[in-house]
Amino acid sequence: MAMYMLMAKYSAAALKAIGKTGTDREAMARTAIEAAGGKLHGFYGMFGQEYGLAMIVEAPGHAEYIGAVMPAITSGTFECYKTIPLYTWPDVAKGVTIAKQVSKVYKPPA
Repeated sequence: MAMYMLMAKYSAAALKAIGKTGTDREAMARTAIEAAGGKLHGFYGMFGQEYGLAMIVEAPGHAEYIGAVMPAITSGTFECYKTIPLYTWPDVAKGVTIAKQVSKVYKPPA
């Protein structure tokens, strides 16, 4: 499964609605991500940052991640956002093994 960090800034309209209704946005995010086959690992607010929200999401792949977050994005919930793909130490270890194989055939520019 792939890991992602979504950083987002709520739109003014979304913040107004959250303040008015008090809806649990973490629960809604979890429901949306699970509906796409993923898992929400973390849902955090951030003070004094360009983005006020950070979520750590695990998804089977890019398509499932996109499907999980697209409804929030297209509804205008976020004024802006960015996704940062994440990797673990086992990913690095596997990458090192692959790099050793590729190094046998790779030739730098001469």
